[in-house]
This record gives sequence, C-alpha cells and structure tokens, in this order.
Amino acid sequence: MRRVTVYFCLALLISVSAPFTAANATPRDVAAPSIDHVLYWNEVLLDVFRRLTGESAAPTRLARSAAMMHGAVYDGANSARCATASGCLGQPYLTRVPAPSGAAPDPSSAIDRAAYKILTGLYPSSPVDFTAKLAMAQSTIPDSVSQEQRDRGAAIGERTAAVMVVTRANDRSDETVPYTPGTRPGDWRPTGSGDALTPNWGLVRPFTMDTPNHFRPSQPEGAQDIGELLASSTYQAHVAEVRDVGKLNSPSRSADKTQAAHFWANDLDGTYKPPGQLLEHTAIIARLLPGQDQFGNAKLFALMSLALADAAIAAWDAKFRTDIDLWRPESAIKLATTNPDPNWRPESRRTDGTTFSPPFPAFISGHASFAGAWAGVMKRYVGTDNFGWTATTDDPLAKGVTRSFGTFSDAARENQLSRVWLGVHYRFDGEYSLTTGDRIADRVTRNFLGTDSTLGLDSFARTVTAGFGTAEAGGDWWVGGPAADYAVRGGAGRITMPVAGAGRSTYLNRIRSTDTDLTARISTDKIATGNGAYVSAVGRKMNDAGTYRATVVLRPDGSVRLGLRRSDETGAEIPLTTDQQIAGIAYQPDSVLRIRLQVTGTSPTTVRAKVWANGTTEPGWQATVTDQTAALQGAGNAGLLTTLSGSATNAPLTVTVDDVSIFRTTG
Repeated sequence: MRRVTVYFCLALLISVSAPFTAANATPRDVAAPSIDHVLYWNEVLLDVFRRLTGESAAPTRLARSAAMMHGAVYDGANSARCATASGCLGQPYLTRVPAPSGAAPDPSSAIDRAAYKILTGLYPSSPVDFTAKLAMAQSTIPDSVSQEQRDRGAAIGERTAAVMVVTRANDRSDETVPYTPGTRPGDWRPTGSGDALTPNWGLVRPFTMDTPNHFRPSQPEGAQDIGELLASSTYQAHVAEVRDVGKLNSPSRSADKTQAAHFWANDLDGTYKPPGQLLEHTAIIARLLPGQDQFGNAKLFALMSLALADAAIAAWDAKFRTDIDLWRPESAIKLATTNPDPNWRPESRRTDGTTFSPPFPAFISGHASFAGAWAGVMKRYVGTDNFGWTATTDDPLAKGVTRSFGTFSDAARENQLSRVWLGVHYRFDGEYSLTTGDRIADRVTRNFLGTDSTLGLDSFARTVTAGFGTAEAGGDWWVGGPAADYAVRGGAGRITMPVAGAGRSTYLNRIRSTDTDLTARISTDKIATGNGAYVSAVGRKMNDAGTYRATVVLRPDGSVRLGLRRSDETGAEIPLTTDQQIAGIAYQPDSVLRIRLQVTGTSPTTVRAKVWANGTTEPGWQATVTDQTAALQGAGNAGLLTTLSGSATNAPLTVTVDDVSIFRTTG
C-alpha cells in the first residue's frame, strides 16, 4: 500500500490555496459593488416563492430551487475570486471555471448571471421580471469595473449555472408515480387539503447525502409496524397533547404559543413558505455578522441551501418511503377507536378561517427537519450556538410579528413545537426531525466547500466480507451487483466476476465534481481467456446520463491496451479513442498495473489517461480526447468498473484494487 505522504504531496500540488490564472498571474481584486449581490438574489428568490401556488410551491421544490441557485452562485463567485489576489473561497461545490489571463473577472457579474440563468430556467413564466432584476444588480457595480471584467464574470456564472442544470437533470424531481393512501388505522389519508404533495420526493437524488435514506430515522419509539406504534404509551400521550393544545382556539394554549404557531407556519400561498423563512432568517443574521461580505454570504447561503434541500429529501423519504406513513392528528382524533371527536379541528387555518392539515404524512416533520438543518448550519458557520437576533415571518395570521432568540437551537426548538401548537404534528415528529436535520448540517459543513481537494482516498486497510465498506476519505463505496462479489482483505479491495460477461462497478457517491484526477493500482488473479478482461477508471458518472472512463484491456496474450470511452444513459459504450497497445508491458497474473485518469472541464470536457507497470516511472499521457456530449457536461461521481468478456472460459476472475486516490483538479 502507498504511504499517506504520497497523497499529501499530491494534495498540495492541487491545493485551492494558489489562485489559478495563466502564467500564474494574480490580478488585483475587483472593486466591490454597493450592495451584496448574494443577499439581493436571495430576496429575488423569495419573491418568486411568494408568487407560486399549488405543487410548484411545495416546500420540497422550493428547497431544491434554492440549492440550485445558491450552489451555482457560490461556484460562480468562487471561480471568479480564484483568479484574483484574494484567492479561492474554498473547494467548489460542483465546478471551478478557470479564468484566462488578463483582466480579473468580476465576481458580482458571475453571481448575477448564475442566479439569473438558474431562475429563468426554473421559472420561465414567473411574473418576476428577471431581466429587470439583473439590470438592477448590474447597476450597483462600480464604474471602475470594466466591461471586459463584467463579461468575463458573466461567462463564469453562465458556466456554473449550466453545470448545475445538467447535474440536476434526471434527479427524479419530476417523478409522477401516483400515491395510494393506506386504509389501516394510523395510515395517512387526505384530510381535505388535497392529495399527497410530492409523494416521490424521497426518491430525489440528494445534493450532499449519499442516498435519500442516508439519515433516515428509526420508526417512532422503535415500532415495527403501525399497530405497535398506535398501541404505544408515547403515541397515546402525544395524541392527547395535540388534541388539547393543538385544537382550534384551545384555551389550554397560551397566547404566546398561538402566536408562535402561526409565526412559523408559512404554509399558505403568498408566503415564502418554510424554506424561504429560514433563508430570510439567514439573511437577517448575515447582516449582523462582523466582517461578513458577499463572498462569505456566497458560502453561507450555499451551505444552508444544500442542507435545506437534503432535509426535504430526508423528510419525504421518512414520510413516504417507510412502513409507517403516519396519519395527521386530525385523522387520529376524528377516527380514534376510543373517544373519537369528529368535530375536532386544528389551529392551522387559512385567512378565511377554514382549517387544514398539510397534505402529507406527519412523521417526520418537514418544518422541524428544515429547522434542525438551519440551526445546525448556523451554529457551525458562526462557531457558536449563542447568538441574539430577531426573526420575522410572512404568515398572514402573524402579520408584523417578530420573535427574538438567544441561540439558533432555541429558534429551531420553537419551530418544532409550533407544529404541535398548530395541531398538525405529534411531539415525536419534531424531535426525530431536529436530529435528522442536524446530522445533515454536520455532513454538509464538514465535507463541502472546505479547503481540502481530496475527493476520495482508500488503501483498503480493513476487512469487509461483502461490499467495500467505507473509504478513508470520500464516504461509503456503492457497489453494483451482489455485495458478495466484493470484499476487502489483505490490504486490497477485491471484485469477483463469477461468470463470463459479468460486469461489476463501485463508486464513491459523495463525490460531485466536474474535475477529477483518479489513480489506482489494479491486478487480476489470472489471465482471462476469450477477449480478456476490462478494468475501467470512471472519472465522471452522471446518473441516468452516462460516464467518461478510461478502459484497460487485459488480453489473453499478456498485452495491455488503453482506450477512452463514454457511455450513454442505456449503458452502451461509445469509443472516444481507438484502443492502443501499451508498449513495454507484458501482463502476468497478479502483476500490478497503475492507471490514472483525469476528467476536467465542461463544454468541452477533456479526458486523458495513462497506464504503466507498478514500480516503473509514470509516463506522459497516452490517450487524450475532448468531448461535448451535452448530458455529460455536469458534475458526477467517480469509481471503478470491471468486466469479464463474454467469450472467456475460465471464470471466475477476481480484480484486485488498491491505493485509490481521487483529487479535485482545475478544469
């Protein structure tokens, strides 16, 4: 196994600390605008939210939109700043667009164009005049910023937004599989506020989590099924609580709790909805932070919106993708087998006085999941939970109300409890949700937008009998096919292809990058007959769109070939180069080869690779190509793919993998 010092040296070579421009020039910083452009476009986004209705205004969809806009804005601001004396803000979320030599690109124009492109793409029919908003933003840039600098910044913003759009294509946010409510006691069913809203959101590809169920909480009180939950003393106590304090005009609920219930609601059309309220609160706090500028806000709002988007996915996964799709309190109380109250109504109401419960299951709470993620990001970004501030609301039943807090956690807890006081949740809904949201926030702030260019490292110094387990950096390995065909032992990963024609693959799903540099050591336990064996390094895998890969072909005669390929959404391979035989390598069983693949940039993407015998000098690039396949011009994950030819007669064959390193490099 390679020593860690090798990894460290490579990381230093491609560290974010050195601003990138041609000839290593470092232009001076660009003059700052008269307003904060991140806060400006956040307000535009909230204005869009307020004008949406129906399913387009679902909190899930709004959280996704915010993450797309603020993620692209951050990458735009970061790419532009990387080209100046101040250097990068941190690692990209998806991409870093290199700047050509010459005048420094204007970061404000990069922010403006990224936000504009995302919003016009997501909301082409919005009554918000995005062109006028763009012109207003541009008018705040000082005259000292040249048109060339503005154009260069705008071009960067266009690119980061385009990468975001391609990356989020096919993310399953448009799934329309109908949801059929259950009929058992405890099963969620419509309560008069509409059919299930975005019931497939638990299938949406996350922004930072490995999978939608990455932080799925256990069932309430550890219940194995709905019957066990309904029989539990905790459930019965929590139903009794919400029956009392959550009832319309309940005398058991104080005026302050009634105010808080409506303050945090923002469920009605015309408001900025729960994600919008938390983005507005983020802006309030950002204005209070000493030294905070639009670059700091680019990072803060990106971290926040990514966490909120994944909180929505995690919450909807728990609501709709588990064995318990829990009914709302009004159903529980009206349909109770003991002491039912058919006239019970929640405090949650519209401006005309009619009451309603949100049209999706109770467990877990969307509001509280958002709140947990919000507080988790804020306390980690600020460096303390103790921070005094005053919050606002859009809810028409709390018009003009403000509420003050001394900690971020206090605000999140009140948000959670407000749903009980509003009569739409049980207490345990929110308790589990706060934890889920905080775990997402911890993941986002630990693993994204930092300074480390490492995407994945693995020396396989562990033992796993089925699968590959967790890499030293980069998270869990996803494996395709039976887990029993993968193992880690003897300081290496092992992939077994049990029969001729078998293919296996493994990826680090945490990786999201347009610019990857992957190196690995590979060997096989035998020489495959027929057409041989194929081992591919995959530098960019776009879900449901295809891959860029470098394939090493191990022929029965011991020759080694190398070719660059892409695959499409069906998995079909398209050669990008002609496979070439690598001179000087006579492959034998258990001899070790090293493969290196770089996939960088978008529109076009450059793919280049090399393979050489372990222990020999690393050669120059042996195969290079550029490609502009539209569906692949986004950010993807990386990993390895192995195939045993269909004509082989000596299966099974095991491929050994070791010392995998994946770094982010400059596009």
